[in-house]
Amino acid sequence: MDGRYPPGGALPSEPELVRTYDVSRPTVRKAIDTLVSEGLAYVMRGRGSFVRPMPERRTILITDRDRPDLAAPGNHPDVQAFGWDLAQRDHEVPLFTDEKTTANRDVAIMLSIRPGHQIIHRRSMWHRGHTAVIHGASARLEINSYTNADMLPDWDDPKRHAQYRKRPGFFYQSLMREHGPVRWMTLTTARIAYEDERTALGMDYAEAVLIIRRTMAHPNGHPIEVTEIKAPANRYEIGYHRELADEPEADFTPQELSDNGIDLVI
Repeated sequence: MDGRYPPGGALPSEPELVRTYDVSRPTVRKAIDTLVSEGLAYVMRGRGSFVRPMPERRTILITDRDRPDLAAPGNHPDVQAFGWDLAQRDHEVPLFTDEKTTANRDVAIMLSIRPGHQIIHRRSMWHRGHTAVIHGASARLEINSYTNADMLPDWDDPKRHAQYRKRPGFFYQSLMREHGPVRWMTLTTARIAYEDERTALGMDYAEAVLIIRRTMAHPNGHPIEVTEIKAPANRYEIGYHRELADEPEADFTPQELSDNGIDLVI
């Protein structure tokens, strides 16, 4: 913490630590494991232990302006405008899905429905093609959208479904037309990532995942649709439009987005 071992620098070897502190090798390994679990160090087999670099944090901006439908294929430009692209095609998990399925317990709680109720699940994975992977943590985002299927009874109609996929904003426009006026609620949290999240986001086991959950709801608070963005917590922080913008009632200019290190607007 005082900089004796700089970010990215090597820590003393196990034999050196044993001699310096006159302790056993198992004690040294336990100490290294503790540093790793606290996110202060990482181990490369055959090379040794190193101080974890502190990556530059970028900002995900929460706006009170027009909320983009980030999970809609037709709205990919709203994500691509910040330099993101769909993850590589050889990824184990599908890059984009939009399907009618049933709610598990967690989704049922989000939408205030019963487990097993039909929902529309839309999901996409994004990455920055020009960003290098640093110690297993790449610049990746996972976006999920969950909607009570009762809210869009025409989802199974082939023509309407094609419109939901092709027309930017059509999904949200339909929900707000049929169920508006709406209100928006945003909740942010962080926790240690699950194994599937670590794989999808390119994180190691000691890292936390940042979860931003934005809910479109009736005025009485009953959920209509929930969008959930997951990102590595050591690379992203949350900003609020009204607090960062020079003019709270105006949209950010491209230059302001760049100056504020903003990687996504939700």
